[in-house]
Amino acid sequence: MTRRVIALGIGVLIIVLLLLGVRGCLNARKERGFENYVSDLSSIATQSNQLSSEFFARLESPPKNADELSLEAQIAADRGTAEALLTRVDNLDTPDEVSDDQAELVQAFELRRDALAGIAADIPTALGDEGRSEAINRIAGDMRAFFASDVLYARSKAGIESVLGDQGISGKVPDSVFLPEPVDRWLDHLQLTTILSTFAGDAGATQGVHGLALLSTTINKTPLTADAENSVSAGNGPPEINVEVQNQGNTEEHEVTVSYSFSGGAVPLDGEGSIAKLDAQGVETITLKLQDVPDTGVPLTLQIEVLPVPGEESSDNNAATYTVTFH
Repeated sequence: MTRRVIALGIGVLIIVLLLLGVRGCLNARKERGFENYVSDLSSIATQSNQLSSEFFARLESPPKNADELSLEAQIAADRGTAEALLTRVDNLDTPDEVSDDQAELVQAFELRRDALAGIAADIPTALGDEGRSEAINRIAGDMRAFFASDVLYARSKAGIESVLGDQGISGKVPDSVFLPEPVDRWLDHLQLTTILSTFAGDAGATQGVHGLALLSTTINKTPLTADAENSVSAGNGPPEINVEVQNQGNTEEHEVTVSYSFSGGAVPLDGEGSIAKLDAQGVETITLKLQDVPDTGVPLTLQIEVLPVPGEESSDNNAATYTVTFH
């Protein structure tokens, strides 16, 4: 009986040791899985950061004498790199504990790929005359997609690191920010247009000196003063905004876009129009007709912008802000 008890004890001990060994192997395997996942993700993030650096450097300092087609091809190549990075993210050996965070990672890299594809398609039009305003609006939307991808990545990073802490695994997911600071420079329509206009001039897509200026704004024949209170009669229907624009360059410009936006009322109002041709040093007045009657009796903020033309390097005098109260 004693021998049987001893044998049974030894058997139980062996089973316990085996279970502990199996558990240790599983834990070690699990830890290696997390470490490999973080390592692979770190490599992808590093390459994505490099892609962002090269892409935005190209926008700010384009190669000389590059035409629209070559610029489009370069950005299309960036899109191909983003597609490859997305494939790598999608194929990561993902631990079950971070599956939700992984889904957000995939979405972030999808946004980056799609934004680069959109910009590649719109760059030639954004550097030209016809359809330029709409193309720049779409590029601004793609910049917002970059910003959204950064938010998703940061949220996924925090979730993964939280799981690593819960699992007792040391490791840190690197940052990956695609849209560089200051982000307003890329999200603001006028600033983005100025960047693309300078881009066109530096790349050799335009020749000569280019520059526009907003000279004056009137509503229903009432002159407006910037950064001051302006009282204007609403009249009997939607008012008309007259904007006087000068071409201060030495080159004839075409399809000069002027936009307006009212904020501060119950419903925002905005719209735009274009001057078909503006001679060098010439002055033209464009009439912008509002589709609806703005609110009366409340101060509204009116923003007028003259979209910079390709090759224009400064937009300091392209916009004005007015406070308008209709009565």
